[in-house]
Amino acid sequence: MSTIQEHRFDNGLILLVEELERPVAACHLLLPGGTSTDPAGLEGAGNVLATLVQRGAGTRDTKALSEAFEFLGYRRGVTAGQSSTVLTLAGLVEPWDEAIGLLADIVLRPALPESEVEPCRQLALQTLAGLDDEPGQKLIIELYQRYFPTAFGRCRLGTRAGLEALDHSALRRRWEQTYCPAGAVMTVAGGLRFAAVVDRVGELFGDWHGEATASPPPVTVGRPKYEHVDSTTEQVHLGLAYPDVPPDHPARYHALMAAQVLSGGMGSRLFTEVREKRGLCYSVHARTHAVRGHGYTMATAGTTTQRSSETLEVMARELLRLPGSVEPDEVQRGRVRLLSSTVMSDESTSARAARMATDHYLLGRVRSFEEIRAGIEAVTCDSLNQHLGTYPPQDFTVVTLGPSFTWPSGLEL
Repeated sequence: MSTIQEHRFDNGLILLVEELERPVAACHLLLPGGTSTDPAGLEGAGNVLATLVQRGAGTRDTKALSEAFEFLGYRRGVTAGQSSTVLTLAGLVEPWDEAIGLLADIVLRPALPESEVEPCRQLALQTLAGLDDEPGQKLIIELYQRYFPTAFGRCRLGTRAGLEALDHSALRRRWEQTYCPAGAVMTVAGGLRFAAVVDRVGELFGDWHGEATASPPPVTVGRPKYEHVDSTTEQVHLGLAYPDVPPDHPARYHALMAAQVLSGGMGSRLFTEVREKRGLCYSVHARTHAVRGHGYTMATAGTTTQRSSETLEVMARELLRLPGSVEPDEVQRGRVRLLSSTVMSDESTSARAARMATDHYLLGRVRSFEEIRAGIEAVTCDSLNQHLGTYPPQDFTVVTLGPSFTWPSGLEL
């Protein structure tokens, strides 16, 4: 059983290392400034900046930086989410010292070339416009914005107006305000030794200074509501969101199991009732999510206009009848799927580094595999039904997206 070791640098950077007997290493650097902290009128700044910081760093231009990573055999990425910006590295152990040096250049010494601002903006605008060709993804964004009606619910891609208003000075200010060590968490998993990692990270990041000037907005959930979004799509896409227990709640594993009962494979309720028995749609899903201090579940489906009302009605009925109706075989299937997913995820070094970063951000600590397994195995049919009686699906936010939609007669949510 591996252990996770921690070191806190004077500048506020937290380093977590899991030593594994593997020939590979993975690193995640989580910065707490996400797109929800983008200034009003500059929505999308964090997303564009995530691209711009990779357009040259240190003494290397864009091409030289990419070639340096490629020469080392390292994959890297920068992603701006609502709550945080995450930089990732993954490759063989031997060149890790050099690869983490390149990452330090991106974080501390990005070139931020003014000539690259417009290409980065155009890429962001194309991605935003491309949502019209991805109605399922667009539905999730629309649902998220209504479930979280404050700045926290913004689309991380930004808005057209916000992207067009960006300039070089605004992006440089954004970098100065968010790429800071205070509150940042770096996780490293793989065939590296803790002491060596501490020394190398301290050498590269020890002089890093600054504190993010913008804190993520509070996670505020909107009042239950229904809204239709007009779209010239062939199908109607349906989404429901409702509150669940937060990620640090003792019953969190019960929430995960409830989602498995609803949408965990071909024997799940939504798959059986919506697709198999009635043929209402090809794909229907429910999944529980978590942000700091709040948990929620989203259920989505896409179908024809003619079948959309019945599809929503059946989905809602399955959600509402969940409390008190779970059977032992459903819990057993869900347990097997959750345990299998956990084991498979732990086989990936990158996934382990990601889980450490996510756990520390959401929980303030990192769970061991044994703790996760025990939490899953502790869920029984009786305890899950009791949990659902205490925390039933309710207070729904519902969004439909398509050419038209008729609310099912008699359906009350």
